[in-house]
Amino acid sequence: MTKSKAAFLFASQTLGKQRLYLWTFTFRELLEVKETRKRWNHLLTLLLRTWPRLQGLRVFELHEKHGLHVHLITNQFIHVNRTRELATQAGWGRIHVTRMPSEHAGYLAKYLSKDRPECLYRWRLWAGFGKGWEWAKVKDVIRETLFSRMYRACKEWKGWTGKTSFFERMALVRRLVIRTIEEGWEIGFGPGGKPYYLCSVAELEILEDRNI
Repeated sequence: MTKSKAAFLFASQTLGKQRLYLWTFTFRELLEVKETRKRWNHLLTLLLRTWPRLQGLRVFELHEKHGLHVHLITNQFIHVNRTRELATQAGWGRIHVTRMPSEHAGYLAKYLSKDRPECLYRWRLWAGFGKGWEWAKVKDVIRETLFSRMYRACKEWKGWTGKTSFFERMALVRRLVIRTIEEGWEIGFGPGGKPYYLCSVAELEILEDRNI
């Protein structure tokens, strides 16, 4: 499971505590992805201006023949005819809506399992919207691997912030990973279970770069 999909599922569980509706917005004609996203931003602005308490999740799906579709989960019913007027104003075509049981809130995650099309590279395939709720972000999902745990231990030890000396940091973590495996140390600790900041360079047997 990707971090993006995991974050979406966490967010959908939060939103899923409410009464939900599933919307799909499409076009009559095939448009470029960039133009579709531009029209979506326009439509979302109109929706939130009309229903200020509206909350939900948006997922992009690139259909092979019909271009980009936008799927929406909202926490309240919004009038279909009024929504259609706003969609027409923003240059959209067809609209479909149906009630969604809260336990099915993660349904749209299936679109996040597909290979990301090249035209959507660096785009957020999903996003939350609306005021008054906090949805999980991809950056909030921590992937528990040996390297990630070691990196966090080094970050705490060294007080790393920002992205300065990125490659030097990676090299240090890799050296400590090798030492940890070879010596059977506890993950994130040096010999004898001591935190890194209590260990000498000789104990860790690594060459420290003073720039990190």
